[in-house]
Amino acid sequence: MKRDRRERRAVVKPPPESLQRVDGGGPWGPTQFDLPERDGSNVQAIVMVALVGFVILLIIAGLWTLAYFQLN
Repeated sequence: MKRDRRERRAVVKPPPESLQRVDGGGPWGPTQFDLPERDGSNVQAIVMVALVGFVILLIIAGLWTLAYFQLN
């Protein structure tokens, strides 16, 4: 049985806005070398989320302790 040959065609092509990109990265976006340097600017957000999570855990522990002693 003879195989049918399909014509070759591009499956994926770059987005049209890639023609306007001038600085690095090529048609698909930035490469690892084009990414901005890490400056630690999100440290404050991380600390705030950690503090809020800790406070929520303390509240849950306090409510659990209160319920435990009320029921016993």
